[in-house]
This record gives sequence, C-alpha cells and structure tokens, in this order.
Amino acid sequence: SRRGALRGAAGAAGVALTPLAPAHAAATTKAGGPAIKLCDGTAFPIASFGLQVYSDDDAYRYTTLALECGYRNFFASVLAGNQRGFGKAVRASGIPRDELYVCGSVLSNRASGADAAFAASKRGCDANFAALGLGPLDMIMLDYPGPDSASIEGQWRALDAMRKEGGVKSLALSNFSPNQLDVVLGLSGTAPPTVNQLALGVGYRPAPNRDLLAANKARKVLVQAWSPLRVLSPKAKEACAAIGKPLGKSAQQVALRWIVDKGATYTCQTTSKAHFLEDIDVFDFQLSAGELAELDDAAGG
Repeated sequence: SRRGALRGAAGAAGVALTPLAPAHAAATTKAGGPAIKLCDGTAFPIASFGLQVYSDDDAYRYTTLALECGYRNFFASVLAGNQRGFGKAVRASGIPRDELYVCGSVLSNRASGADAAFAASKRGCDANFAALGLGPLDMIMLDYPGPDSASIEGQWRALDAMRKEGGVKSLALSNFSPNQLDVVLGLSGTAPPTVNQLALGVGYRPAPNRDLLAANKARKVLVQAWSPLRVLSPKAKEACAAIGKPLGKSAQQVALRWIVDKGATYTCQTTSKAHFLEDIDVFDFQLSAGELAELDDAAGG
C-alpha cells in the first residue's frame, strides 16, 4: 500500500522526460524556489515537502521546520494520517495563506463502480477540509486509480465537483498509467489533471520511467516524483556524488536536479533541518546533457 511505501522504500509507477525548457520556468516564489506553470494556468512550486506517517505532533514540528527552511509547497496525504497537525502548523506560522501551496489527497481506489467511487471520493474531499482546516485548497490529488474506467470516472467527477464548488483550484492524481490518464482526459465537462505523482529517481526503473515521463508530457500532465531519494541505488548515488563534488553539491542534490532537468518536480521528506535546506538548494546549477546521459547510463538506462 501507499501508506506502507511512505514508511519504507517507494514503489508504484515511475518516469524520465526532456530537459526543462526556459519557457516552462514560471515566476519564482518569494521562498521555496521556482514554480512551473501547469496546464490549467496555475503556478506550481517545483520543490515540495511531503509529510510521512507520523503523529500530528510530529507533523506540526516538521511542517514548522520546513516553513522555516523556505518550503512553500506541501503535500499532505491522507495516507500519512496527520493532516490535522500539518494544518495547525500552517495556521500558526503567520505566513499568508496565498504564499503557500497546499495539496491534500483522496483515497477511494477500493470503491467499485461510478456511483460508489463518486460517493467515496466526495467523502474524501470533505474529510480534507475538516482535517486541514485551511479553507479552499490549491490542489487535491487522487492517490490511486479505481479498479476500472467507470470507477475512475466516479472518482474524478467527485474531485471536479469540489473544484466547481470553489473548494480547490487544481486537480491532480497519483500512480496513474497512461491508459488510466486517458480515461480522465476523455471525460466531458471536467477539468484536466495537472500533476501525476509517480515514483522517480536516478537508477529507478529507467526505461519504463522514461516512457512514462514522455507519455505524461504528451498529455500536458506534469510529473511529481515522490520520495525520489529513497530509490537511489548505490551505483546511481556514486555517480551523482562524482558529478556533484566539483560543484559543491551532494549526491542527493544532484539526484534532485536530475529530476528537474528531466522536466519533472519532486516532493521529499526528512526530519533534519540540514536535509530540508539541502533538498531545496538545487536551483543554482544545472546538469549538462553529458551529465544527464552519464546518470542515465549509471542507472542502466
């Protein structure tokens, strides 16, 4: 399960794209690094803090630390079970709400059929409001696709109803294959998905991930890598370290920059201030085509 993956190494579908073109690098936020313009016209900060499975008190503490370190994009998954602690930290921070980007999530993949999936997803949307206590959200993400096309349609129409009611600006999904994306994109009268959150990292499933990145890009869906540093193989980490050494960057920073230069974004997790700062300090350098190819080769792709 995704909740289990939050506790340990990442699983699910992965990715790999073309380098981020300058035109895609939209306005830079005051804190939190640059943002990318999504297909619905909204700005999405590249670096995100994704909460993991721990208590509300821990969520409060780590969210406060992330805010102090400059993070402004947050993924508060319902699977982490600590949305209340996250919301409390945001409210206590004193940072204007419009300077923050908050993404909640809905888990309804076990509901079968359009009506059941709609009802379960609607309950999930309502639960985000109650738990987070932040008012309208910037994004709501469907954590997993339902078992068939009818169920996926019910899930998506529930999220879109939340958007039409003013509860959220952008809609996203996670762990969707290209065929499942096409089910959503084929619906009439609904907003398109803006982000697909997938497992992506240097050395992780390079060939299928390359195809997934291309498939999402062709559909104007931005990929966000979840827990990208957990999937680093020893060989990939060694290659990243070698590239980063003359740049004064760690292996982890090079691995995150690889994601950005492949045309994707990332959401990381840590409990260390040093790592919070390290994970967001990747926007003052860029990997060359040769370095990207070297990392692809190191990954076996």
